[in-house]
Amino acid sequence: MPLKTFLACSFILAVLITAEGRDCPEKYKRFTPDHTFCKDPNPTCKVYQRGVTEEQKKLILKVHNEYRSRLATGQEKLAGGLPTAANMMELEWDEELAIIAQRHAESCDFNHDCNKCRRVERFSVGQNIGMSSINSPNMPEINWTNFIKDLYDEVVYFDKKLMKPFVPAPEGSETTYGHFTQLAWGTSSKVGCGFVMFEDDDDWNTNFYVCNYGPGGNVRGGEMYKQGATCSECPSNSCCGDSCKKQGVKAQFPGLCKA
Repeated sequence: MPLKTFLACSFILAVLITAEGRDCPEKYKRFTPDHTFCKDPNPTCKVYQRGVTEEQKKLILKVHNEYRSRLATGQEKLAGGLPTAANMMELEWDEELAIIAQRHAESCDFNHDCNKCRRVERFSVGQNIGMSSINSPNMPEINWTNFIKDLYDEVVYFDKKLMKPFVPAPEGSETTYGHFTQLAWGTSSKVGCGFVMFEDDDDWNTNFYVCNYGPGGNVRGGEMYKQGATCSECPSNSCCGDSCKKQGVKAQFPGLCKA
């Protein structure tokens, strides 16, 4: 049975979209009245399933952090051999980011919302989206592990020389790596995701995955992560490895700074 998969990532650019219908809190309206939090679900979208379960949240965190730990501890040999990370944060689930991601998923529109459209008071927000479809009446498998693996697998197109200053892939490039670099962005410490399964205009049943990250990565001229001894530059409000043990904090992922 035919299956098609697409990914898209967001850089720090601004493109306006229109939102209407839902009351818009001032804390979002101050960024733009078209904030994604304020959007109603697409009324023309035939949704079969929506949302992220508690078990899926745990899985999303586990898979993201396993990849980040791989990078932080210098195990990635592709991209010229990526160095150990001094400041790689462990990702935590963020419900505000998840709500905004879910609102975007319910647009059933495989495009990014604008940066102001997903921004929150605490920080700018990065985004990865992906879609997989299968001919109706078959239903696609919901597979967060594969979605996140597809993000990470773009490491094959990356080169460590682009880490600092960070250089995004040219727009429209067939060898994009922005999904990988957002997943790998050292100072991103929060993630929240949304999901819908819906029937598209071509009668394909489609899974639409959205993950929002804060603070957002893929900042042109920024630094993907600080190179150096693992955990040597963790923020003061975090612990890592032995320092977590001393505080009685369980650190599940080697090399990650746990807030």
